[in-house]
Amino acid sequence: MDNTLSQTTRQVQTQQQVLSPQQIMLSSLTELPVEGLRDRIQQELEENQWLEAKEGSKASEEEAQQPQQGDNPSPEDAYDDSDDNLPRAQRGSREQSQRELKDTTETFYDHLTRQLVEYDLTPRQKEIACYLIGSLEDDGMLRTPLRQIADELDIYQNVQASEEELETLLTSVVEQMEPAGVGARSLQECLTLQASRLSDGQRREQLLCLFTEHWEDFCHTRWQRIQTAMRLDSDEMESLLRSVRRLNPRPGGSIGTTNTQESRTVTPDFIVTLDEQGRLRLRLNEGDLPTLTLSPDAEMSLSMPVVTKEDREAVRYIRDQVASAQLFINAIEQRRRSMLLTMKAIIRLQRPFFTTGDELRLRPMRLEDVAALTKLSTSTTSRVANSKYVETPYGTYPLRWFFTSAALKDGDEVSVRNILTALKDIVASEDKRHPLTDEKLQEALRRKGYTVARRTVAKYRAKLGIPESRLR
Repeated sequence: MDNTLSQTTRQVQTQQQVLSPQQIMLSSLTELPVEGLRDRIQQELEENQWLEAKEGSKASEEEAQQPQQGDNPSPEDAYDDSDDNLPRAQRGSREQSQRELKDTTETFYDHLTRQLVEYDLTPRQKEIACYLIGSLEDDGMLRTPLRQIADELDIYQNVQASEEELETLLTSVVEQMEPAGVGARSLQECLTLQASRLSDGQRREQLLCLFTEHWEDFCHTRWQRIQTAMRLDSDEMESLLRSVRRLNPRPGGSIGTTNTQESRTVTPDFIVTLDEQGRLRLRLNEGDLPTLTLSPDAEMSLSMPVVTKEDREAVRYIRDQVASAQLFINAIEQRRRSMLLTMKAIIRLQRPFFTTGDELRLRPMRLEDVAALTKLSTSTTSRVANSKYVETPYGTYPLRWFFTSAALKDGDEVSVRNILTALKDIVASEDKRHPLTDEKLQEALRRKGYTVARRTVAKYRAKLGIPESRLR
């Protein structure tokens, strides 16, 4: 047998992606939230003497405290579906840019129970009212049936109360508290409660008419039919819709939370508001980030005469440092562009939520959908979505919250979040003495139009933190 070894040379062509320094730097900066970006900029300023913070780049106190709603922002700050121009970033103080995701001084529960002193209640009525307040969701709505609350009071508090008594305390006490709309059991009731407190009599009557007599048309945005039925001209209809947009479908969202979970502060990277005309406005929150520029001494240093080897090395070092500074400046600008493009795409895809605050109107959305709309890569879209927050009129949300897979309802695609909400409502209204098994939950969801496998029901139940039936 021939055991001799031989060597041969072969030429093989392979394809390998090599990231440029600009792409590497952009990727690392895009992943950073605004607080991390501030630290990164400060580090770069300390390490590169040719990079400077432009003097006068910080906004004045007046600019920093400029109202977000009700004034007239410049056109480039307005978000518009037909506007492809990027909104310009505004700067503010670091203190103003920070928003608390959860209230550190007073929870939503504390805020409401503190108002009980304004009502003439017996100790027993006060105890029941506190339990009603504790049963509210984070958005201020009461989704637990009064029959179930009566059972819970009897079992856990040893207090016997009829549904009629609970109804009386709910409507005469809880629903009269601030903010308007708390204690409502549906979006319709929430908006009606807020409308009923308006001081403008004509506008109050119009809104009440809209929410009571034309609710179905309102839910399906049949504006022309509503306008005809209410005998309004175009200006009056537009004015009515502006009034609707000023109402808050999540009255509890702006006052802490209903639980005592430890509060934490986040700085929103984006701020989305609704102006009086109902137009969405988007701002990239850059806090007190400085405007970066090259040092004016760089050009002079690069033009110095080169005589010795040391001079050549010095010029080469300066050139490398200046190039690095320019690379950083360009990457910061590209990051800003990618951030705005991505957020504008999310608003376009989830516009119903940003105009109403109704979570059930969120549509299925994937990273690929946003990437296709922005013409950015999926990896860039993912980096923008990671660890970023957006402040809306309805609360502060992580960007990842808006991404959800699709499910089927009556053959049509809906967000999985719709099923989670429906599942939560079904469990909340079940007979606590005979909790529903996953098979029964599957049947209940099917009756609501959702096509879900039993295994999927179990997964969604676990995601909501709901124990299985034998443990409930």
